[in-house]
Amino acid sequence: MLLLLGAAHAAFLGGVAWVPVGIGALSFSDADGFSGTLAGEYDGWLRPPLTAHAGWVGNGTAWLGNVAIVETIAENASDEVRTFSVGGVRLGADWRGYVWAREAGRVNVWGTAGIFGIAPNAAQADSGWTEAEQTEADADSAARRASIGGLGAQGGLGAEYLIADVSGQPAVAIGARWVVRGFGALDTDESETDFAMFLSTEAAIIVEFTR
Repeated sequence: MLLLLGAAHAAFLGGVAWVPVGIGALSFSDADGFSGTLAGEYDGWLRPPLTAHAGWVGNGTAWLGNVAIVETIAENASDEVRTFSVGGVRLGADWRGYVWAREAGRVNVWGTAGIFGIAPNAAQADSGWTEAEQTEADADSAARRASIGGLGAQGGLGAEYLIADVSGQPAVAIGARWVVRGFGALDTDESETDFAMFLSTEAAIIVEFTR
């Protein structure tokens, strides 16, 4: 019943978050942190400096989702036909709980928690390859998928200032968000299982619209 009441008073909430690019991107490159596929979590395409999110906000609670897609497809046709593709789809969901009721003309504080995951894609084939060559290419594709895919979670705090429209209702929110984010990937083959985790913090400037 409480969920139904919250949904009844829900309004659309959408916005963008901007994370300034700093020297960390250069040091990450020097440390060979990028996946080499352009589709990894930290390669800068799935999570560029400006990201979008949307969902609904109710009585003190908001649920937001985000999606990003990166895909590279190449095909070469001569005597043989060769195809190559690599990419990923990133899906995320975040919960937000406000300390006070959202009212125009005042500052509000909120906590947030969320989960996200990347579904990887990587494949290559050549009509002129032998069975052994195709098997080797499949192993390379599996390694690319392992470097892209994974699951993550984040949690943190945020604050906003609400600006009203001409009718006095909350319309625009300007604020900031700070989160601790962890992303982990699991790579399993016949001989061993590798697990890697990257933990970092992120601060962002947020502009959102409510209707």
